[in-house]
Amino acid sequence: MTKSTLFTILLTSSAMGIMAQTKLSGKIFDKDGQPFKGATASLLRLPDSALVAQSDADKDGLFLLQAAKNGNYIIRYSSVGYTTVFSKTYQLSGAEQIATPLFLQPLAQIMETVHITGKQAAVRQYADKMVVDVEGSVLAEGNNVLELLEKTPGLVSDGKGNFSIQGRAGANVRINGRDMYVSGEQLASILRGLQASEVSKLELISNPSAREDASGTAGIINIVTKRNGKVGFGGDAFVRAGQGRKFHGGYGGGLHYKVNGLDMYLQGNTSYDRSNSHNLTERSFYNQGSLTSFQRQHESKKLDDASFHSLRAGAKYEFSDGGILDGSVHWMKGNYQPHASIEMDTWSYPANIHTEKARSKNRFDETFKNWTFNVNYSKKYEGEDHFLKFNFDFAPHGNDYNNRFETDKFNLQTDMKMSTGRTNVQDLSNTTYSGRLDYSKPLTDSSKIELGWKGTYFFINNDVVNSLLDKGTWIRDNATSNRFQYTQHIEALYAIYSGKFKRLEYQAGLRGEYTFINANQVTLNKENHQRYFDLFPSGSLLYHLNDKNTIRTSFSSRIERPGDHDINVFRIYEDAYSYNEGNPDLKPEKSYITEIGHGYKNKLFTTLGISYGRDMINWIVRQGDQVGENLSRPENIGRYLNYSASVMYNQTLRSWWTASHYINAFYNNYSGEIGDVKLDSKGSSWTANSRHTLQFKYGLRAEIALYYRSGITTGPSRTDKRYGLDLAAEKKMFGERGMIKLTANGLLRNANPQLISEYGDLKVFYSDFPDNRKVLLSLSYRFGN
Repeated sequence: MTKSTLFTILLTSSAMGIMAQTKLSGKIFDKDGQPFKGATASLLRLPDSALVAQSDADKDGLFLLQAAKNGNYIIRYSSVGYTTVFSKTYQLSGAEQIATPLFLQPLAQIMETVHITGKQAAVRQYADKMVVDVEGSVLAEGNNVLELLEKTPGLVSDGKGNFSIQGRAGANVRINGRDMYVSGEQLASILRGLQASEVSKLELISNPSAREDASGTAGIINIVTKRNGKVGFGGDAFVRAGQGRKFHGGYGGGLHYKVNGLDMYLQGNTSYDRSNSHNLTERSFYNQGSLTSFQRQHESKKLDDASFHSLRAGAKYEFSDGGILDGSVHWMKGNYQPHASIEMDTWSYPANIHTEKARSKNRFDETFKNWTFNVNYSKKYEGEDHFLKFNFDFAPHGNDYNNRFETDKFNLQTDMKMSTGRTNVQDLSNTTYSGRLDYSKPLTDSSKIELGWKGTYFFINNDVVNSLLDKGTWIRDNATSNRFQYTQHIEALYAIYSGKFKRLEYQAGLRGEYTFINANQVTLNKENHQRYFDLFPSGSLLYHLNDKNTIRTSFSSRIERPGDHDINVFRIYEDAYSYNEGNPDLKPEKSYITEIGHGYKNKLFTTLGISYGRDMINWIVRQGDQVGENLSRPENIGRYLNYSASVMYNQTLRSWWTASHYINAFYNNYSGEIGDVKLDSKGSSWTANSRHTLQFKYGLRAEIALYYRSGITTGPSRTDKRYGLDLAAEKKMFGERGMIKLTANGLLRNANPQLISEYGDLKVFYSDFPDNRKVLLSLSYRFGN
């Protein structure tokens, strides 16, 4: 066979293959005749109704389906909350055809006692993330975002700004896709100031792609805020009042205006918090295995003045050529002024002698201000997957601390009294500049490539002045007062290739990040530089077994770099007996996550996961300089292994009763050495959430949520179980423009969560009695469009 003959055969075969690729296009509208972006068109082959192709409608409602073989086909049109519709039969035989335009209708059913309107599931599982609906939840009312995250399926929070996803510690928290660039207590303060009523949904991305920053060894928690997209002018206002052990409340509202491609909004709120709580801490100090001292501490906390203010504004303009320019600013301010009293008793062993009593009065005055400025531009070319995006963030943040601890100690053996005191004044500021560029282009009808760059510059300045009470006079403590500066600069590039082959959807990505860190102990005139480059591969597969079943699997590698608070060697006091300090020798921790899952329809989802980490950073509590003191310091504790399994089920029990259930079981194993102390800490845990929505007539809706979390092992610590029952109801008024809501959080709950930590010569038992039972009433009214 000659080369020319072979070439002719190949050319003819290719041409026949191209001709066999039949295209079927169409357009989907909503009930008002507007293009329905995101609605799904699925091409099913007859007679077995096998899924051949699937397409989501673009902003103009357009979709395109392709079939490799001639034959008879139908189109299934669907979207969550809308009636599924099947088209007439189309006979495809090579030429492109245009389907009849389709108008999707919302699910609606009128019953004698109940009026049902279609609503998306409270918890939804996608190929790359789990989404929790907040805007549609009655129970979210009255919670701040920190409290909201504590009750979210699949999440575990320690209440101090640290989160776990499916048992894996080290989740990165973002707002509207943008990193907060703060962590720990600073992050917790911001989340307390952000109200759940401002949030549209939560996205839990346990295995992010190369498109996302590699930071966050457990994945990403993305908090998506509300934005009214209705045409014209309108707004809303609300007021709320609640009662726990003390009164709390807030008020706020917003305005929006959208016309001729211009979309503007302004939203703000103020909230006030008051609370009473108390806790018990017992510390056992050992020497070579023998108990030498025992300490029991009772602490009562009162929060008499806490106020949080939030203001968000933004504008978006859509150009006629498809470009979109969007800018926003978010300002937050919070003032937190609790005070506490501590009674401490100390016993000496082995004689079991009650040696000392102490009484402390602690006063805290903490303020934060947080700004986020954002500008982004996106340009869409032909098709949804061909675009260019640019984003720039500027985020200055500041914390001011002015705390005082005063203690009277009574020696029960000598009847001597000694008074001590300490102040901690801290001025902390950090500034972040971040820019990114993303480009996506289809390579074929079924594949595309994505390329991107991101640069982040982060600078912190921290001035700490500590004073000691010496014979009735306050003097500067030069041993602990300090100035610390921290710079982190990260440059990142990524590439992602994704496509479809018959029923298989696939994605492979690679991200490279260059990191420069400079830690400057100004007081000590000592600097520490770190430079390193890391590659982070990721990938995913999604296979459509049939019209009802899918299988998915994903892999990613992640990193957690030590933050400024992790490596600052000077001490920060929490009270007269507890303090923390950083560790300048910390290495970044890395983790590798693999998941595989199955989905049935849009109702039942199961996921199995395994995660391996090394050089894990964990704050370890140990004995301080003096007996009776405890020091918290971060360490690279060694290796970490996590096995997890989760099941999520969206259920329709009655036409007026829907529910979402989530169960997660996992096993954590930490092993390694911290100095001369070996660590072998392991334990199994499980969590469960069940959320029920009841829709009645006359605009009345109720919601019930039950949650349970067993004990969880994290490093050398294990928390005790937590559980609760929340109830809420809402009623529409004034022609559905008004709303009254009543919620009862913690109606049933364990009021006494506990923790046990063992490390070296110190064993700590902690028992908390928080103010977590609250009743709240809110009123809101919507005007205009």
